[in-house]
Amino acid sequence: MESTLTENRESNGQAITTKVGDFETIVTNLNADRKGFNFDDIADAIKKAIVGVVELEITTWVSEPSPDLGNELLNRQEIPKSGNRMHTVINMVNGDIQNEVGSQFVGSGPYAELREFHLSQVKESKEIIQKNIETVHKIYDILVEISKSRKNTQESGSRF
Repeated sequence: MESTLTENRESNGQAITTKVGDFETIVTNLNADRKGFNFDDIADAIKKAIVGVVELEITTWVSEPSPDLGNELLNRQEIPKSGNRMHTVINMVNGDIQNEVGSQFVGSGPYAELREFHLSQVKESKEIIQKNIETVHKIYDILVEISKSRKNTQESGSRF
């Protein structure tokens, strides 16, 4: 069962895309049947979460309202013009980094001062992802130990 919800939002000129998948679904429904936690399901969800975190995308863009649209602009999502955005894609597995730098961010362009902001967001995002991966790894190790402990307890209980 795979369910994926994509949430798009904007924060400080940053386009943020969040995918909600199996991990959140399983965690949300953990004790829904009141039979307790199923550690195997949690471990599987963590494995899927780790595999799913392959690419990190950071986009900084400056929107320019169209004078032709008037109030209609408020009711629709604007797509950034390529010259008005900086876009970075980092493959977390093989380390490939792709950058798109719009013409308005180059040299003495009107948005040149936002280059450093974008680079700081890239650096901060990489650090956050690294910490998140380490945390997920620790949680997975704990769950494996709990699962082993439960199996050992069940095996020793069945001997009597």
